[in-house]
Amino acid sequence: MNTIPLAWWLPLSLGACVLLVAAAGAWLWRQALRADTDARAARRMALLASLGLLLWLAYGLAKGYGPLWRGDAFVHMAQAPAFVQLPLLIGAIAWMAALLVGRVLRLRNPT
Repeated sequence: MNTIPLAWWLPLSLGACVLLVAAAGAWLWRQALRADTDARAARRMALLASLGLLLWLAYGLAKGYGPLWRGDAFVHMAQAPAFVQLPLLIGAIAWMAALLVGRVLRLRNPT
């Protein structure tokens, strides 16, 4: 983190968080579009799961980044590990949910 300017820490961390959740949603849709049997139900399940991922992203951004957003440069330096941990935590929970829904989609598809 020392080589990155302080003003970039928050935007890069937010971008990583959004990118991880978006990648989980994209992977989930890829699994849903592969479904051969009952593709309509698979798309509906993927849509509901994507809405859940968006809600989780909004909650994670509000609760995790809320205190950091209002902070000054000293708060950013004191909370530097949070800029790495928050995207990993929010992204990991989103990926776990996407993998579980993907597993359900694979169970519905016998191929």
